[in-house]
Amino acid sequence: MAPRSRRLLAKSSILATAIAVAVTSLVSAAPQAAAADTLLSQGKPTAESSSGGANYAPKNAVDGNSGTRWASKANTDPAWIRVDLGASVNISRVRLQWDLSCAKAYRVETSDDATAWTSIHSTTDGKGGVEDLTVTGHGRYVRVYGTTRCRTGTSYGYSLQEFQVFGNNIDDPVPPTPPTNLKASEIKSTSAKLTWTASTDNVAVTSYEIYNQGQFVKSVPATPTSTTMTGLKANTQYGFYVNAKDAAGNISQASNTAEFKTPPAEDDPIPPTAPKNLRSPSQTANSVSLAWDPSTDNVGVTRYEVYAAGEGKVGDSTGTTATIGGRKASTEYAFTVKAFDAVGNPSPASNELKVKTKSGGDQVGAVTQIATDTDVPWGLAFLPDGSGIYTRRDAQDVIKITASGQKTNLGKVPGVSGTNGEGGLLGLELSPTFAVDHYVYIYHTSGSDNRVVRAKLENNAFSGWQTLLTGIPRNKFHNGGRLRFGPDGKLYASTGDGQNGANAQNKQNLGGKVLRLNPDGSAPADNPFIGEGGNARYVWSWGHRNVQGLAFDSQGRLWEAELGNSNMDEINLIQKGGNYGWPKCEGTSGDCGGFIAPKKTFPVGSASPSGLAIVNDVLFLAALRGERLYRMTINGSSIGSTTQHFQGTYGRLRTPEPAPDGSLWVTTSNGDKDSTANNSNTKILKVALN
Repeated sequence: MAPRSRRLLAKSSILATAIAVAVTSLVSAAPQAAAADTLLSQGKPTAESSSGGANYAPKNAVDGNSGTRWASKANTDPAWIRVDLGASVNISRVRLQWDLSCAKAYRVETSDDATAWTSIHSTTDGKGGVEDLTVTGHGRYVRVYGTTRCRTGTSYGYSLQEFQVFGNNIDDPVPPTPPTNLKASEIKSTSAKLTWTASTDNVAVTSYEIYNQGQFVKSVPATPTSTTMTGLKANTQYGFYVNAKDAAGNISQASNTAEFKTPPAEDDPIPPTAPKNLRSPSQTANSVSLAWDPSTDNVGVTRYEVYAAGEGKVGDSTGTTATIGGRKASTEYAFTVKAFDAVGNPSPASNELKVKTKSGGDQVGAVTQIATDTDVPWGLAFLPDGSGIYTRRDAQDVIKITASGQKTNLGKVPGVSGTNGEGGLLGLELSPTFAVDHYVYIYHTSGSDNRVVRAKLENNAFSGWQTLLTGIPRNKFHNGGRLRFGPDGKLYASTGDGQNGANAQNKQNLGGKVLRLNPDGSAPADNPFIGEGGNARYVWSWGHRNVQGLAFDSQGRLWEAELGNSNMDEINLIQKGGNYGWPKCEGTSGDCGGFIAPKKTFPVGSASPSGLAIVNDVLFLAALRGERLYRMTINGSSIGSTTQHFQGTYGRLRTPEPAPDGSLWVTTSNGDKDSTANNSNTKILKVALN
């Protein structure tokens, strides 16, 4: 090597050493900033607006390998790639490593819900290569949104070798205050405007989530505090409320409810014609099948109602057939049918049809009314003497009831709080050794959470209340609440996600889970996540939305009923440590890869499941919105034949429970959308099982 070259090399080495020392000094001077800049995106779930082919999937951009890449569909603008960080975080840096097909103009955007997006960087002069962007923002989702390609030819798209997001988790345990003063205005047949007073937060409110009677509808930005609800149905009752959300994913308690009924689509004073030719194609001992010729209407018939003489409405249908159950054997009944249009105009009654049931008995037999109640009977269990005891959700007391309907009030449960929705005094279960220890276990909402408590029941009075588990998230809806002792002697408790889907995928949060406790409230040593400590010690299964049904079969397996949001309700066979997918997966809809699939799903309009019971390895599911009782056989590890009973006969059904005499007691749940005591119209029914 020439002397001059050696001198240049020596100078270069000295310069490199000096730069290294300077960089080290800078890093040492700011250790906190360096530590905060953590790579958050690698290996996380991704999505794209359009695909450039199977070899160019969006996951390639977050795999840490610059030899792979994501590519969008050629010659398509705009196009985007998105990464789901799993939780809302503070974002400090985004590093983009482009292939030759870079973006000339693009935005980097964040969102908490993948719907409302905020730009944290934008340019119309992208250079490609490696772009290391210092940004300030927060969100769960981050996307690169390209609007102009560097290579504008028809065979090119956008292409990223690496898409890296850096930042840190948001340390903010404080939720926003509830929104207030929610009002509905400009109410039309298919739309209405909602306005509310803003929530406050220790950091900042980032968005609001809109619900209708417990079902999520949409998320809107923090400002303005108003939105127009579109796609409503004419002549329909709605009950909207709002929850606030902050950057850490904390969800507030709900606002007040704005209740209203949309007006008819048009002025229609003309009722449908009367149904004709009411007939009975078949009968059994406990049911009657009916059919009739369709009515006509100037606009359109929307539904039919079936009436029995002396009983009133006993069923409904959107078609021209119905099966009316709960009948007594060898008994004559007189039926009529009316049609209704969209405005609610009723037709004249059809011809009256007298039908006599057959002798014998069906699998789901005759129904006997045991008692009525002015509150919501929620949890139900049976004492050794054959009497039932049940909780009244809004009145917050426990009632003892005999098979003949005689009631004894056992007193109020202390510390119960309503939610102006579906929280309050919920599940109830007896100790497996009740005859010895006299313990009754109760799940209820308090002013700050949902919790599990127990007390002794002796001489028709409770004493010695103990709190076993606290910290289960509460909200207006999604409170879970069912309790069931397993054959292993452990107490299983079902919880809701507290209207925050992220809770279901966080094992340290008790929401959206099936929990397993020792009878004294401690965590069993063989629980699947006992080693993770904290709340994870109690988790038996996770990834649930709102579980209200638990029941064990003859093999000791736990079956679960779960309310979905807008697509599917579920029946699940619970596995130890199993993840059932919410909020990524609802039933079989969504991103369901890697999660445990349900054994059966229902459209939410025909179910909204609540209590679940098993008798002789047959599942009985009470449906709220569906207003019916499902009977489902267990076939191995699957669900076999399914039949529906009492559709529209008794309204919303809440809890089925096997009685000592082999029958099934079922409670109804009509007038249950608030926390006002004694404003409901409910029944306790006895259903014969043969």
